[in-house]
Amino acid sequence: MCGLTAVFYPDSVVRPAVDILERELAVSLEIIKHRGPDSRGTYVSPDARVGLGHVRLAIIDLETGQQPISDEDELIHCVVTGEIYDHDRIRAEMQRDGFSFKTKSDSELVVQLYKRDGLNLLFSLRGEFAFVLYDVKRRLLFAARDRFGIKPLYYTVSHGRVLFASEMKAFMGLGWQAEWDLNSIVHKGDLADERTVFKGAFKLGAGHSALCLPSGEVRIERYWDITYPAPSAPPPGTVDEMISNVRSMLIESVRLRLRADVPLAVYLSGGIDSSSVAGIATHLLREKDPQAKVTAFTLAYIEDETTDESPLAMRTAAHIGAKLHAIPATEAGLVDVFEDSIYHSEVITTTFHGSGKLLLSKALRENGYKVALSGEGSDEIFAGYPWFPVDYLRHSDPTAEALGISVPNDTERADLVSQMLKAAGSPEIAIAYTTVSKELVNSSQNLLRVNAHTVLGLGSTMPQETQMFLPGVIAETGAPDAIRCISEAIDPRVRRHSVEGSWHSLNVSLYVTSKTILTKMILNLMGDRNDMANSIESRVAFLDHHFVEYVNSVPPSMKLRPIAQDGPLKWKLVEKWILREAMKPFITNEIYKRRKIPFNPPPKPSNSNKNNLTPLQVHLRDRITQTTVERTGLFDWGYVEELLKGYLEDPVYPSHRAIDMRARKLMIVLSFVVLQERFNVPTASFV
Repeated sequence: MCGLTAVFYPDSVVRPAVDILERELAVSLEIIKHRGPDSRGTYVSPDARVGLGHVRLAIIDLETGQQPISDEDELIHCVVTGEIYDHDRIRAEMQRDGFSFKTKSDSELVVQLYKRDGLNLLFSLRGEFAFVLYDVKRRLLFAARDRFGIKPLYYTVSHGRVLFASEMKAFMGLGWQAEWDLNSIVHKGDLADERTVFKGAFKLGAGHSALCLPSGEVRIERYWDITYPAPSAPPPGTVDEMISNVRSMLIESVRLRLRADVPLAVYLSGGIDSSSVAGIATHLLREKDPQAKVTAFTLAYIEDETTDESPLAMRTAAHIGAKLHAIPATEAGLVDVFEDSIYHSEVITTTFHGSGKLLLSKALRENGYKVALSGEGSDEIFAGYPWFPVDYLRHSDPTAEALGISVPNDTERADLVSQMLKAAGSPEIAIAYTTVSKELVNSSQNLLRVNAHTVLGLGSTMPQETQMFLPGVIAETGAPDAIRCISEAIDPRVRRHSVEGSWHSLNVSLYVTSKTILTKMILNLMGDRNDMANSIESRVAFLDHHFVEYVNSVPPSMKLRPIAQDGPLKWKLVEKWILREAMKPFITNEIYKRRKIPFNPPPKPSNSNKNNLTPLQVHLRDRITQTTVERTGLFDWGYVEELLKGYLEDPVYPSHRAIDMRARKLMIVLSFVVLQERFNVPTASFV
């Protein structure tokens, strides 16, 4: 897994002495040492043009896998984070062709593949990775990030130098000063595109590379992207063949991710995704040892049985014979680590997802583990979120009809959307359904601005209002418009597919969800950042790109399967249908039948302290003050004060597993307070 930092000086920028650059790299690495506690190393070119730094979490090739890595001629130098799978096969092929390897590390493939293929090396890499490579002869720096953005990589230009790092906080060791990016903050650019909340600091996009030339030019290029077939394209086989292929390809993905030279565990919740990974892992381990047992970890929300999935996890663990560690998670415990989660994630946070993962990864580390298999990514490829049915129902599915799958007609689809609106379990879902119901089903104007995901996923669930901000901020940026920001950030070809209907409307929604909620939020909050805060490498079996490319070719109605039924509502939709069918051999019947439930434990009323306030209320009261709010230079204290007063005096506990909307807005404000304090951000200034 590890962490990296890098600095590149173009020709026009005065370079420091070698020893000064080495000291800066050392400071930068110290800031992200949690990513690699086992060892660290640096490379500084003799002319001080480039400096590379690496902190290592030793997983594979414990003896000789130290970084930075170089070739035998010391002309190619590289730092790599993450894991590259299937590396043994590629290594053997290259050795037969005369390439020489110094180590058994998967990371060394980057160096040798660059020597063989140049920039095309990316097409041979399978896994979750980020790297920065320096070519001495050509005097260029080459950086890249994996196809789904599982591993983080940021870049910025500071004092003429190009900086890269696994986390933005590492830039501070290289002399970078964080400043607020007002436009990105107001319009949620950090969740919609490759901006962050900090001016000039960017994410290298998922499936992108960056080439830094001696002239100072930085070329950003896409080398891979998610794609889907036309709605009328022939399916990739019969229904049974597709189910079998999904099963065999997911097994292969898990098999690759079981490779490690250190103890490995599984994250297990009460859902089908992690249960499938745990079941497959058990099956594969028992092929070699019939007595093998998987060790699994789950969170137990002991204060509220309605949000506690640990009993489900226990039954799944018993079914597969796994050893299960149930980690107690109270509201107080989640609140205690909330600010640390913000710091490590470097994003604005309105849920306890990151806090929960921080507690879970801490437990893994304390029990001696370094690697965990994870179930993230399944909802985004198999249509597991509550807004997907809305977008599925926009259009018919001719491919499914050709397979003999019964689907609702135009009238029935319109009726189903109307029924969903009446039965909506939360205000956010109701907003999404209302938006769609105002359109004609099969409308040719299937624009991203009315895509249910953009309304529900970011436009509503990350509340942000004009009156939250100071008038001077809004005067500079305009009123918040996250949906426009999302739409404009999406690749033009996808916008065209959406408008022209050359992708099914469900697939457009899957794409947008993957590019926003998955890459920007889930793989950050529930993935790398809160895992690596405790030096845990998480491996995401559902996001093997070979597997995803196949699943994307499957008809929409195989993911959201319409089932005819008696009664006033003639149809029901079963999410992740093909995954359920494929995973029958590995999961319990209870998990097979269970519908998805949002995984976000809300605070529960408590009388445990003298003021009758919950831990979240107490924390927000203590941390959100006129001084801390006005110091950000972003928010109107009068508005925030009224919000805080209302939440403290009359909190709401929604039944749909969410947090009081006022509390979520206050968590936004607290996120900025925390980032300002820990990144030493000056108060915002504007004309």
